[in-house]
Amino acid sequence: MIYIGIILTILLFFIFKNIQNKTTWLILNPILLTMLLIILILILSESTYENYAKSNLPLTFLLEPAIVVLAMPLYKEFVYIKSQLKNILIACTFGVFSSTGTALFIAYMLGADNQIIASVAPNAVTSPIAMALSHSLGGVAALAAAIVILIGVLGAIFAHPFLKFIGVSDQPAQGLAMGAACHALGTARAVEINSKIGAFASVSLIVSAVLTSVILPVLYPLFMSVLKGF
Repeated sequence: MIYIGIILTILLFFIFKNIQNKTTWLILNPILLTMLLIILILILSESTYENYAKSNLPLTFLLEPAIVVLAMPLYKEFVYIKSQLKNILIACTFGVFSSTGTALFIAYMLGADNQIIASVAPNAVTSPIAMALSHSLGGVAALAAAIVILIGVLGAIFAHPFLKFIGVSDQPAQGLAMGAACHALGTARAVEINSKIGAFASVSLIVSAVLTSVILPVLYPLFMSVLKGF
């Protein structure tokens, strides 16, 4: 399993990526299909996730450099982004408040307990930050990571078509939305679409992560106290 896991992951990803390129169907997202098939294989083979995770340590290590690579479009569009910095900060701040507030409100109205609510609160950041924030708020770090990954995969598939469908044609606006709502996976998809969209998604990803880390520890108890007043 030590070698099979990493070989299987890479092989499945490129098979599904090739299928998506040939069909051009966004729903055939290679990350989503690879995850689903590997989950099925682990269940059928009665293998543990721990063994699979150990075999994929090299890929896990490459996640951090991969995030850094997403800054390349940001570097190319830096002059234009610098001139829009005020608007970017306003948009990302609104995005953090709206995504956090919406998630907290829906979870509370559905009757989720405090632990679940704390797990869905940090949904505007990448998995490592979401896990740390969730844990500090009393949530389940693994659940927070799963929620962020699910949002990222769905965003990579549907975000750009949805933005065009509702009439958002401005590329910087598309990038800011994808970076703030869909995290690293959405940003990676934005880079594939267009360098300008990718650049704004990258800066939105970074700014939203910083803002959430600063704002959420204060915002979460405030939201909870307000919600309990209903």
